[in-house]
Amino acid sequence: MKVLSFEPPEPFATQIGQSVILNGKLRSNLPLSLRCTLRGSIEGTFVRIERSAHIEANSCTVQNAVIAGCFTGRIKAVDSLVFLPSSHISADIYTARLQIIEGATFEGGIEMPGFSATDDVTGTSH
Repeated sequence: MKVLSFEPPEPFATQIGQSVILNGKLRSNLPLSLRCTLRGSIEGTFVRIERSAHIEANSCTVQNAVIAGCFTGRIKAVDSLVFLPSSHISADIYTARLQIIEGATFEGGIEMPGFSATDDVTGTSH
């Protein structure tokens, strides 16, 4: 199994601190580190939702995401999505690669290209 990266290929261009509350649309072409409270939508390349963040996103569309904080809503991570042990996620997600690390909590739906609900993901035959 390929281990997914927790860090972007370049340094975080923007870091939004814990005391910030945002309502609306956040868009960036460079890596984002979020420690804030956000209600709205996110578009970006690499987004890291830190442990102190509380995100309610009706839409989050990114290339890659790492979640260590609280996330509620919908997320489309085109390449990869990682849930760290401190994360609390209640969302419907769409991603090509998903890694959920022990200790993370997740409730919601998962859609992955190339897989259907009837696929045998255990690798065993019936």
